[in-house]
Amino acid sequence: MAAFLEDAATQLIDNPFPSARAAAARSIWAGRGFDLRAMGAEIAGLADLLGALAALPASEPLIEEVARSGPHTASVFLSADRGRVVGVALYGKPGTALPGFTPPRTRRRTRSPAASAQLDLFADLR
Repeated sequence: MAAFLEDAATQLIDNPFPSARAAAARSIWAGRGFDLRAMGAEIAGLADLLGALAALPASEPLIEEVARSGPHTASVFLSADRGRVVGVALYGKPGTALPGFTPPRTRRRTRSPAASAQLDLFADLR
């Protein structure tokens, strides 16, 4: 999912209703997941997203960012202050396989990596 969001072809799209509460988002995505599967669309991350939303207080405010590239869409839920990613669901149009990305080859480190800040998946999309 990170590779999809970082891909140059992926663009943030306007979400007319970006604010939601955790309980509402969970209800909406439970239904949306059912609909997407019934239509034959592939979806990744739904179970993790629903679990993360269920673990939050029902009234927790969230922001939903939507990114699209061709027939694929990712919905990313962030805390209201945009300080952390709560969960992500990636889905395609019915009958379209989810994108496959090959991770870049990295050199094996001999020491443990230094602590770093959380990856900002939207830095290049804004």
